[in-house]
Amino acid sequence: MKDASIVVTGASGFTGLHACQTLAALGMKVTAFVRRRASFDQALAINQIEVDLLKPKALHHFMQQVSPQYVLHLAGMNAVQQSWRAPADAMHINMLGTVHVLEAVRELPDTRVLVITSKLKSAPTASSSNLHPYAISKWFQEQAALAWSQLYQMNIMMAEPSNLIGPGPSTGICALLGNYTARCEHGEHDQPFTFSSRADWRDYLDVRDAVAAYAHILQRGARGRSYQVESGQVRSLQEVSEAFQKMATTSIPYQWKDTTPLAEPLSASKDVDSSSKLNKDQQEVLPLPESWGWKPKYSFTESVADILKYYRQLRR
Repeated sequence: MKDASIVVTGASGFTGLHACQTLAALGMKVTAFVRRRASFDQALAINQIEVDLLKPKALHHFMQQVSPQYVLHLAGMNAVQQSWRAPADAMHINMLGTVHVLEAVRELPDTRVLVITSKLKSAPTASSSNLHPYAISKWFQEQAALAWSQLYQMNIMMAEPSNLIGPGPSTGICALLGNYTARCEHGEHDQPFTFSSRADWRDYLDVRDAVAAYAHILQRGARGRSYQVESGQVRSLQEVSEAFQKMATTSIPYQWKDTTPLAEPLSASKDVDSSSKLNKDQQEVLPLPESWGWKPKYSFTESVADILKYYRQLRR
């Protein structure tokens, strides 16, 4: 992929910042589509273009101007609670914003596009206790990607990441816990950090490993296919809390809404994330082929250490 041109949407976000810097370090010509300018490593030649994905004419103009060989589509609303407050906004940016990106690329038949979906996506007809506007908006996003790949024979792939963690400005549970831990170490906390349940099992993957997986999919993925991007190891929130407590320089106060004792996850093995089971209303999600040579490089412990380092540095 060296010297190849790539557009990254949502480039000022948590994953976007890592993606731009990682891909530029690989020698790619990176153009970051942002709503507001971001701070990148000055040693890397990253071109920034301020563009709103909900303004299709401007988006089309800049996409044609860059004429990239690859597009990594990360932009969108990624917060469930925010989607409850602004469901129309979630639909606009996640579904319509994706359609605008695909339309902007449609005149570039050789361009390969990777659309990042979500494990939380769910069809509006699905009988799920976790149905919310974000889940529906990501399902519509996936359907749009599938439709454009079939209707216009476009080289569109999808990736379904697990919970991405690592250094940087994230709103995920590990980032919130890292920030809280750094505050506690400076004597700034005022009440215990509240977890939902000890038995909440999740797969956590370092964002830097996810970006490496995205690069593989962009190069080798099959048109219209969706790929799992995960560590393959689920952890309980109790394990997560213990990992941060172990690295903290002071005692971190926690409390649990659900005090049910910790039990094994519903899946038969802790090596399988039950959230990745196929919903009949969703596209089949494939694991990355072993022949691609992708494996996570960052251990969970390394990710936690880097998260704490990031938030500690913000308080220096």
